[in-house]
Amino acid sequence: MITAKTTTLGIIGEPVDHSFSPRLHNFIANAMDMDYVYAAFEVKPEKLAEAIAGIRALGIRGINVTAPHKIAVMQYLDEIDPAAQRLGAVNTIVNRSGRLCGYNTDSEGFYMALTRAGIMPEGKKILIMGAGGVVKPTLMRLVEAKPEKITLVNRTRAKAWVMAEMIHEATGYSIDTEAADMDYDIVINTTSAGMAPQLDTLPITNIIEISDMDFIHEGMAAVDMIYNPAKTLFLKEAEARGANTLNGLDMLIYQGMIAYELFTDTKLPKDMAGRIRKEVFGQ
Repeated sequence: MITAKTTTLGIIGEPVDHSFSPRLHNFIANAMDMDYVYAAFEVKPEKLAEAIAGIRALGIRGINVTAPHKIAVMQYLDEIDPAAQRLGAVNTIVNRSGRLCGYNTDSEGFYMALTRAGIMPEGKKILIMGAGGVVKPTLMRLVEAKPEKITLVNRTRAKAWVMAEMIHEATGYSIDTEAADMDYDIVINTTSAGMAPQLDTLPITNIIEISDMDFIHEGMAAVDMIYNPAKTLFLKEAEARGANTLNGLDMLIYQGMIAYELFTDTKLPKDMAGRIRKEVFGQ
């Protein structure tokens, strides 16, 4: 039962109506018998400053941040975790007595999802499609795993160039921005292609050097950060070509668990991810 003593958590973004985070966090709160409630708040970019002020004013304990606010929100925070500062994006805000502290749980959640699915980036050739806000933390974490090669492509090539330069300045790792030989072990979609209202769109659309999906081969890993729908057109096409596929659900679960621990100063049991997958998402 929600009472005046119930602590509020939530997520901000635009859009947020597709988000599974409320289901995930409210399940955890119930499972842990903790008096928390988690809601979704649609916030337009021009209202972001007001929304952050509202977190303080209303005493909201914690907020997850999704597109398009993960970078812009940093300017309104009192403190940013060094790892999030290095990654250049915040997806989790903890309100500690009116002091807002920013973290990034995306990169570790993503890496946990990959490795626990048996996808090991070390020594591999990786293609990433899309150069939006989620890509920098993803790249930074992948670089730490020491892959043989990372290629980043985007429909606006200049964005890929800028992102590659940012990663090089931060890590010394050189990222290719042209898919030349199309020989990869892992391909990752970070774009919104495949998510409503783009359900019938492939992430290769408008990427000059990729004309079809024939570079996907048996045994390759095809990863989509989208989790709703569970199987995008990209994953369907990859699966038909014999690739091992992974959607964004496990990334959502793991990053959400890390965020919940930050919000509540609680350590979750090891079986929580499996319980969420089964009881919340039926998988």
